[in-house]
Amino acid sequence: MEKQNVIYTLLFASLLLVLLLCFLLFFFVHYRNRRNRHINEIGHMKKHFDEALLQSQIEVQEATYNTLAKELHDNVGQLLSSSKMLLGLLQRQYSQPPETLNIAEETIGKAITELRALSQSLDKDWLEQFDLIENLNNEIKRIHCGDVLSIQLVHEGNIPLSSDQQIILFRIIQEGIQNILKHAEGHQIIINIKKGLTQLCINILDDGKGFTPHSSRGLGMRNMQKRTQILGGTIEWMHLPSGSEIAIQIPIKK
Repeated sequence: MEKQNVIYTLLFASLLLVLLLCFLLFFFVHYRNRRNRHINEIGHMKKHFDEALLQSQIEVQEATYNTLAKELHDNVGQLLSSSKMLLGLLQRQYSQPPETLNIAEETIGKAITELRALSQSLDKDWLEQFDLIENLNNEIKRIHCGDVLSIQLVHEGNIPLSSDQQIILFRIIQEGIQNILKHAEGHQIIINIKKGLTQLCINILDDGKGFTPHSSRGLGMRNMQKRTQILGGTIEWMHLPSGSEIAIQIPIKK
């Protein structure tokens, strides 16, 4: 009888131990799931916060561009137009105007044309009336007016992005071109835009002096990276044997 009681006691203790282990295992799994959910929630919150912060930065930049465009058009543009008009009046006083006067009048005319194109490219309301390809062609014409370098645009028709997304992408490419103008010292830029099933690929190649891959990135490159993040894409700078390449990939959302 006593032996039987010992067996029952051992069975009962074993059962309690199994139940305790099951409880501890359940508690551990439950705690781990809760912790993972908490970590995921924090990750989502941080992602949404970063996206909202980047979006607000972009909106502030666009507002600054818009203000600058109006100032260029209304103030600087008017001053140049007045100067061109005065030079025209002065030319009429000569039967054969001096060549320097003609060159000055022509130069101011080119400056007015380029200033108008620049102010339009900074005006968000004006940009929303056009697609990316038209805006890039206008930007290329503006740069060609200065005879600085040659830019070739290769594309496959319309861009499958909303107007807001196209404006952001335009700013990315525009910043890339300006960086090449400032630092690359090249003579040619090729912009290649290809449409895939799920993403849009943009490659900007130049024949300049390139850059050091591990060098610190300037403000322009950081702005390009932030704008690309807003579009949910990726951007990469690559050093080539004869120049450099900017590779941008933007997802296409159906």
